[in-house]
Amino acid sequence: MRPPSSILSARARPDRAFERTFAPGTLLDTARGWRPAASLRCGDHVRTLRGMTPIVDLCRQPPDRSPLHWQVPAGTMGNCSDLRLTTGQHFALMDPACKTLFDAPLVLVPVPAATGFCGMRTVSGFALRGGVALHFDTEEIVFAQTGVLLHVPGPTPETCHRILSYRESRQLLTRLCGGKFRDPVAVRPPNSGPD
Repeated sequence: MRPPSSILSARARPDRAFERTFAPGTLLDTARGWRPAASLRCGDHVRTLRGMTPIVDLCRQPPDRSPLHWQVPAGTMGNCSDLRLTTGQHFALMDPACKTLFDAPLVLVPVPAATGFCGMRTVSGFALRGGVALHFDTEEIVFAQTGVLLHVPGPTPETCHRILSYRESRQLLTRLCGGKFRDPVAVRPPNSGPD
């Protein structure tokens, strides 16, 4: 928490890490199988695009009373069940269209830019109770909800992945979601179970 500037000031609002905060029930692929984010501890290994990576720090976030969150319906991006995301999060897309349009095999899409595509929508009146902010030694792309790739920033604000603008995100999503959705996000992790 940030200290108040004066003892007469109102209590400081807690620092938040929306870009790395997961809803408590979000399933992450770990060395012990799929586990809810709320059950993870420092030192647990989470499957990332680089392989199994240990969590170096984990912070319980205070309730998030933001007016909007995003709901990703089951099956939209390879997710096994509905998924809640926050404003600051980015999901990763790996598709030949990413290479064609942006000369990058993997791009990061800001969650708000996906509103309206393939059933993704905003929900209000929902408080994210006790979100979990994950920290790794470097930025990572984690496997969530059995098929979604979510970005977790590293200790510095720089990223080695291309973050799309709102316009670029809409251009890519229009191309991917136009017609039949082809599940560009899902990348089945090795040994993740039967097809």
